[in-house]
Amino acid sequence: MEQPEIPQQKRSHRPILILLIWILFTLVVGALGYPRVKAAVLESGVLTLFANEKPKTSPNNLSRDVQVAFLDQNGKPKIFTVRQERLGGSVYHDTYEALLAGPSREALQAGTLSYIAPETQLIGLTLSNRILYIDLNESFLNSTDLKKAETQLRQTALVFNSIKDVVILVNGKVFTTTEQ
Repeated sequence: MEQPEIPQQKRSHRPILILLIWILFTLVVGALGYPRVKAAVLESGVLTLFANEKPKTSPNNLSRDVQVAFLDQNGKPKIFTVRQERLGGSVYHDTYEALLAGPSREALQAGTLSYIAPETQLIGLTLSNRILYIDLNESFLNSTDLKKAETQLRQTALVFNSIKDVVILVNGKVFTTTEQ
């Protein structure tokens, strides 16, 4: 028995129909899954980490622009961009070295001050689970106003979207302003 021959026109529609169904299925799955994937990526902080890890640098890569917070006479923070020599391995380390170095001429002309004692040195800095641990030497306790000094440290950290909290340590021990 001979099978009737299928016209060439009918056979060519089947692969196109399968392709269209596959594309439609992929679009539906993508549309349904997109909000969850987007929320997961935003919550992870990966995008902000990449944005903050690529600071503006000079052509010779010996310095970078960092943003630090100094306070005006009313205690309101103002953010200033400072050119900082690369001292540490991360932008966070260099940012806090710039903060501890004191206000720039531009910051002083804008009427801001640093309430952090000038002898304060950065012992260490660690970022873990989006919490920034800042370890300072005991000179920090000689700051003129410890609450305002703490505000400067916290406001400087808020420049980074990848940081959700700050823990201040003095010689490895947790500092709170109630210790005054």
